[in-house]
Amino acid sequence: MIPYVAKQSLTIIAVGDALEANAVRATLEGLNYRTTTHWVGSRAELLELLAGEIPTDETVILSCHGDERGILVPEEPPITAADIHTHAHLAGKTIINLGCETSHLAPAFRTAGTTHYVAPTASPDGTAALAFVTNLFFLRTYNSPLPEAVQRAAAFHPECEQFELFQR
Repeated sequence: MIPYVAKQSLTIIAVGDALEANAVRATLEGLNYRTTTHWVGSRAELLELLAGEIPTDETVILSCHGDERGILVPEEPPITAADIHTHAHLAGKTIINLGCETSHLAPAFRTAGTTHYVAPTASPDGTAALAFVTNLFFLRTYNSPLPEAVQRAAAFHPECEQFELFQR
């Protein structure tokens, strides 16, 4: 049985495929998190979220696809490190990016003010991203500090080992 803890709020930003975001949302709500989900329909909307023009919680999960260019937005140019440098205002936020190969965006997210940024260094399969985030927030429910929770969630399976924490 999950212990009673006061509900914590977090934001899920779903870019593209909704299946992962729905699974993450259902799992986190089962762990007693209050979630707000933004279903992103365009590059402009994602930039508004990253700029703080649309409010988000202190913890933000980016459920997206990524590659060496950045965060992929269906049928539009990707969100690059330069876009994050130019637009993002994320002071004090923790960003959990599930998109493949998005660890290279860590310096841009740190410049934007994030306290913590978690992302994969390569291309974990989709089930690994779900397993990682599930284990991460399960451990956080039991008060594991974020660095320890990331390390333990990444150790769950070799595919999850691609997730790393970047912090100030």
